[in-house]
Amino acid sequence: MYTMMMALWLALIPASMAKNIQFGYETTLEGKDKPTLILAPESAVRRIEVTIKAGAKSYSFVKKNISAGKEVRFSIPRNRKVTEAYATVRVVFKSGYVTEAEVPMEYEYGGSLEVDLSRAEADVDKKELTVFVNRRVDSADITAYGASKVVLDQRSITVDSGPGKITLPWTGEVHEVVLLDIDLQAGNTSNGFTYSPWFLDVPHQDVLFETNSSRIPVGEEWKLKQTLDELKDVLEKYGEIVPVKLYIAGCTDTVGNSRKNKTLSNDRAKSIASWLKRNGYDRPIYYYGFGESFLAVGTGDGVDEIQNRRVLYMVGANPPLPGSGVPQVRWKLLR
Repeated sequence: MYTMMMALWLALIPASMAKNIQFGYETTLEGKDKPTLILAPESAVRRIEVTIKAGAKSYSFVKKNISAGKEVRFSIPRNRKVTEAYATVRVVFKSGYVTEAEVPMEYEYGGSLEVDLSRAEADVDKKELTVFVNRRVDSADITAYGASKVVLDQRSITVDSGPGKITLPWTGEVHEVVLLDIDLQAGNTSNGFTYSPWFLDVPHQDVLFETNSSRIPVGEEWKLKQTLDELKDVLEKYGEIVPVKLYIAGCTDTVGNSRKNKTLSNDRAKSIASWLKRNGYDRPIYYYGFGESFLAVGTGDGVDEIQNRRVLYMVGANPPLPGSGVPQVRWKLLR
């Protein structure tokens, strides 16, 4: 959209002597367009001096010998974080008269609204979702779905933030909200996406491994069969709503060498993941060995605490979230 406005004249210049000049600028910048002040004098001009202040920066221009009716443009660099500018203009006409004006400019960056979900984070405690966008977002429509895609909450909010990181809220208990359906509006464009903050601990009985071994004893396989049944129930309830992933965390007590304990816990978690995959679980499985670093019961070094010798099974569309109680790590995908 192109905006034109009449000049503001200095009171010292009688109206009958003022030389008319129009000002304008593009209010929506598409593609690689730059913020630009446009002048169109109706009489020949000897010299135009323009200063445009945008954010913390100031840009000055001088142009000479402009014929009547010719359109003159003054452009400043693009900066999506700045959408307002202020121009001061001094025009010396060839007749000798001088006109000065002040022109406020407000504009927005057009084009498609892009959402970067690769760095998306959901905070369980605050019930907030953080994403990154390429332009300022005005508002958002948020729908929270539960199991079987039951609507738990629907709301429209003012965002007025971006480009860069924006934060969006949701309501409902974290274990109930399976999927967030979000539509962002920015000017005349919009973009919708879905994100799942849902995760669930899977009930199970811990496999008892032999000392310093990651091999699953035959007599312990019945426990994994029960876990497999639990996972099938999860898939029936949530599998059509979100891409369910399984996360298996291996943990040890503080007896023995900490480095060996980390390796052992990793191998045991991978062993369980492999058993589940061999026996019919066909969704992605991730595993990680925490060793002594993720204790259920805090103890000193060398303490034989059975509650710390455990394996956790968690499902979700994304890794366990901040606030879930599980450390943030780089989970390994079972190939």
